[in-house]
Amino acid sequence: MNVEIGKIIGVVGIKGHLKMATSLSNRQNINKMNSVFFEEEKNLVKLNFIREHKGNVIISLKHIKSRNEAESLIGKKLFIKRESLPTLKEGEYYVSDLIGFEVINNIGNKIGIVKDIKNFGAGNLFEINQENNKTFFLPFNQDNIKKIDQPKRKIIANPIKGIVND
Repeated sequence: MNVEIGKIIGVVGIKGHLKMATSLSNRQNINKMNSVFFEEEKNLVKLNFIREHKGNVIISLKHIKSRNEAESLIGKKLFIKRESLPTLKEGEYYVSDLIGFEVINNIGNKIGIVKDIKNFGAGNLFEINQENNKTFFLPFNQDNIKKIDQPKRKIIANPIKGIVND
């Protein structure tokens, strides 16, 4: 299984540096990811972390040497092989693993299923698909998410008033 680590959203400077949006909690870990690839390609590429910038990261790819080459990558997603990710500690999880989890409220009523996880710049949002096929976004924070039960594939949530579609 492959895990998305980010999406190229822009170019910085003339040397082919790329601006990448990522949901990685520790962006410095990018330097430990020696081999990444684009979704449509199987060729692994060397990635280097340059710096953080306004909630995103600036990276370089070994084979990209100019702004023109870099511009062709805007909009592409970068992935890493699942087996190359670090082992997690108790209570930690990769956000992508939560897709498909059932979301229930604190009294056990089903709210929906995690369809996707988005980040529009202000933090991770669970996209929840309800049984009536309506969706809503639930912020992934302590106010809304009370517990994640990985073995049971359930998330116990207490959404703030007005967030759930009725």
